[in-house]
Amino acid sequence: MKKAVKTFFALAAISLALCSCSDSGSSGSDGDSGTENRVLDLRIQNGGVARWIENSASGTYEAETDLVKVTAESDGMHFTIKNPATLAGSDEKYKEGCNWIGVYRLENIGGEEIQTTLAVVDKSPFEPGHWNNETWIEQEPAKEINFVYPLCEAGEQYKFKVQIEPQRGLDENGIENPVDREHGYCQYLTLTAKGGIGDINYSNLKNGEWVFASYSDNKATVWIENVIPPQDSVVKNVGTYIDIFYGDKDWDTLGKTDWYCLYENPSAVEENVSIELERWDGKPISELSNTFFAQYTFTFEVPDCPQVSQWRTVTLESDLVSLN
Repeated sequence: MKKAVKTFFALAAISLALCSCSDSGSSGSDGDSGTENRVLDLRIQNGGVARWIENSASGTYEAETDLVKVTAESDGMHFTIKNPATLAGSDEKYKEGCNWIGVYRLENIGGEEIQTTLAVVDKSPFEPGHWNNETWIEQEPAKEINFVYPLCEAGEQYKFKVQIEPQRGLDENGIENPVDREHGYCQYLTLTAKGGIGDINYSNLKNGEWVFASYSDNKATVWIENVIPPQDSVVKNVGTYIDIFYGDKDWDTLGKTDWYCLYENPSAVEENVSIELERWDGKPISELSNTFFAQYTFTFEVPDCPQVSQWRTVTLESDLVSLN
């Protein structure tokens, strides 16, 4: 069950297309005229580049849907996420809590809207209880979760997607059921920031390849080049999160591409990682596909935001790697 949760955790974070990029603050040339000095700087910093502005009323510091309310304050975006079980006519699937609550930043980079920074919200307050060792402790599910999203710069407009999915439950064999996306929620909110600790500059994602992978003796070697991770002076415990997927990146055809295994190091930022290709059920990757690819993410913590169990930067993706 734990591995199944990790499986979904990994898939939910990268459900949109991933890309490459270029930064107006980088040295070196743009496009095809030379990229050897270009750097993807994922540090959190104020005073970055001008970002895409959505067509909406200016000076709006509040946005609200049926489940989510966001208000801009001097320290960041104040989120209130309601428990879906409290809505009139809510589905029974939320009576036991949520499977996933993710707050994604949406940005238009290179003409494409992509999911960048992700805040994985602690969903336990919406659950009716939890296990403490071998003892079940009941609790009254909370009506809402409140937290501050601090990765903002004053004056910039932000678009968020809040994705909420119902509890998956277990089948007769104790294995988690597939995600029930028909009963999930995607809430989109746009507003202007009044302040925060700074944001991550993803503008250099255009026309750049940042993560690479190779294969030898049932091992994947994954590495990054010219990428600066978030810095510990602003956030804490920057770590490495790498997913291996088998297939040819055909997400639309069931079974063609899927998650295979995970490497996670919560205490170190790695530039070169060797991953034993071992799936949870023991099935060799060669039985599933003759190609695979890697997705690389930095994770970090914001000490003043305990309601977010994990923060992630945008996911970087390698080219396809052949097993032959």
